[in-house]
Amino acid sequence: MRWLEISTGFACNCRCIGCHSCSAASADQMSLAEVQAWLLRGRRGGARHVWLSGGEPTIRKDFLATLRAARAVGYERIKVQSNGMMFGYSEFTRRALDAGMNEVNLLLKSLDPKIHDGLNRTPGSFAALDRGLCQLEAAKAAGSRLLLEGDILVTSRNSGELVELVEHYAARGLTHFNLWLFSLVDQGDRDLRRLVPRISDLRPTMEAAFDRALALGCTLVSLNTPACMITPSRWQALFDASGMDLMVVNPGGRSFMLQDSSIEHGVFVESCGTCSVRAVCHGMRQDYLDVHGAAELVPVTPEAAAGFDPRGSVLDLPAPAPR
Repeated sequence: MRWLEISTGFACNCRCIGCHSCSAASADQMSLAEVQAWLLRGRRGGARHVWLSGGEPTIRKDFLATLRAARAVGYERIKVQSNGMMFGYSEFTRRALDAGMNEVNLLLKSLDPKIHDGLNRTPGSFAALDRGLCQLEAAKAAGSRLLLEGDILVTSRNSGELVELVEHYAARGLTHFNLWLFSLVDQGDRDLRRLVPRISDLRPTMEAAFDRALALGCTLVSLNTPACMITPSRWQALFDASGMDLMVVNPGGRSFMLQDSSIEHGVFVESCGTCSVRAVCHGMRQDYLDVHGAAELVPVTPEAAAGFDPRGSVLDLPAPAPR
């Protein structure tokens, strides 16, 4: 294990469409003692970096204590995955940085406030994210060794603005982007199929976003994307979940390696049997196949794959220098 991701609790200050990790029930939250125990267990298991997720980790009363605990046991990179809203408070941001936070992964939905707020089902969340990013930018300008990244949830509502999202947030100091294809896993009875874009339609925009990120000195990976859905010359944009060596821990003590999750571990259809990169592919998510079928999954020929690595990239960005 190199990375430990702890979902400290599923409580959140947003109610995003398609997100089931927004429960305030006590059974869906870890105690600080549990979090501290997992931090220690992770270090003993070899983890050097920790990723705090949720829910929204910044709204926990023990958020700062968790950061301090992570630093105390020796984690080098302390990443916080967040909607960014709490960072709009300058004193909160300062205290989080002082406690050991050195990476922030912001959840990005759209440059259109109406779309962003609509997908979050939280009026004013776009403006709150912007205020939070302003504080993080100010911290970097003042000398904080802080890495800023962005998770872009790709839906049919924002799929046309991927390049613009990369350009806008790269200009504001973000150096890496993850594209997450909207998932129907654990969505209950709501029919959200309309929000799942077809990857073959999305590919030109996705590859243009990848090219633009590289041109701007940034990196970009696309999660949950089989190799046959991307032009081989851009396979660097694929996410290699196995390469992360990351263990996820959820409330209740359930733990699993990232590549075995319902999001990352897909299924294989009949046409996959003759694909030249089948051995390193994670397959396609079943919930996607239930919406769009398998016609897009065309086996990659040995000729097309020649000279390119279908394993893709991991999220190990350069570690920030000590503060």
